[in-house]
Amino acid sequence: MKQATKKYTILYARLSQEDGSQGDSNSIQNQRLMLEKYAKDNGFKNLKFLYDDGATGTNFNRPAFQEVMALIENGETATLIVKDMSRLGREYLEVGRLTEIVFPSYGVRFIAMNDGVDSLYGDNEFTPFKNIINEWYAKDCSKKGKASARIKAESGARVGSRPPFGYQKDPADPKRKIIPDEETAPIIQHIFSLCMNGKGPSQIAKQLKEEHVPIPAYFYYEKNGVKVTGFDADNPYDWKQSTVARILENEVYLGHTVNLKYTTLSYKNKKRVERPENERVRIENTHDAIIDKATWNIVQDIRSRKRRRANMAEQNIFSGLIYCKDCGTTMGTS
Repeated sequence: MKQATKKYTILYARLSQEDGSQGDSNSIQNQRLMLEKYAKDNGFKNLKFLYDDGATGTNFNRPAFQEVMALIENGETATLIVKDMSRLGREYLEVGRLTEIVFPSYGVRFIAMNDGVDSLYGDNEFTPFKNIINEWYAKDCSKKGKASARIKAESGARVGSRPPFGYQKDPADPKRKIIPDEETAPIIQHIFSLCMNGKGPSQIAKQLKEEHVPIPAYFYYEKNGVKVTGFDADNPYDWKQSTVARILENEVYLGHTVNLKYTTLSYKNKKRVERPENERVRIENTHDAIIDKATWNIVQDIRSRKRRRANMAEQNIFSGLIYCKDCGTTMGTS
């Protein structure tokens, strides 16, 4: 453990997307300037600046804040200074636990400059109310954000920031429209064709891998330089059964837009979950289709029956779609 004279004075800043939309006053750079000036004017030494940019205040698993907590728990922190209570967080129970129990137990002085909070001089009777207001703000922003997303979704515009595999943003209207991607749209057609010829998602994934067809995440990285979920530079052809299945079930390839397919559990819990179908927004013919209706219908019928082939021989494309006139059961290959 470091000696008391060597302990840090941590200057912590946080900025969420909602805070950024309110102007530059909460910018990370502005917070840093304010914190450093306050520390200098009040004689604090051994400063350490840490910040989380684009992090919601209702989640305390923020990388820089976790580093703050590690320094506190290791006995390396004398003082923690933030611009105001909302920079620490917007969940009043957790903020209260930190400021009233955790920080005092480690002998850490806590200061929220603009709220007049300094634990060295005792409790500020208005702090709990301030914390409640900060949490209410986070809840209100979440509510307004969802309402805005629904309005946008119902207009037919895409809500997602990344176009689905097989499409690219329309240069004429990149925020609202998508068009088929000449490089990847044929892969979508190939996948549907393989399904029509009797192959299931796992078999299709295996064939794509053997054909050295790059996975969607790899294509996106090559085109945009951004690593997304599923990207693995060492396995660019590692297609998954689940990826193929999602493609075969996605109405976007018919030219339709289905918005608001996912949501979060709450404004505090950001875990992504699927919405019930009756809460989604479905609008037909919003962009050019990659798959025609006849192909789509055949594939969905095959997928709904989930028939398994008895061997690796090529299966007739009409297997499972033709019925016996006498008994009414589906007929397969003999």
